[in-house]
Amino acid sequence: MVSNVGAGSSAYLQNMQDTKDKKGIEPVKKSKELDKVDAIKEQISNGTYKLDMDKTAKSILEDII
Repeated sequence: MVSNVGAGSSAYLQNMQDTKDKKGIEPVKKSKELDKVDAIKEQISNGTYKLDMDKTAKSILEDII
């Protein structure tokens, strides 16, 4: 029996090589979401992060309902 994993792995490796061979690849840009996460991490480490209890409660209720 032929393994699908082996065939899939070969295609993946070939795709990765094609990506390496391309010229003019731009660096990855940092998204706004990551900036927000970094800001929250810094606030938590500084002890200045405050939860918005009303917003949190509403979000939990929406998930429950």
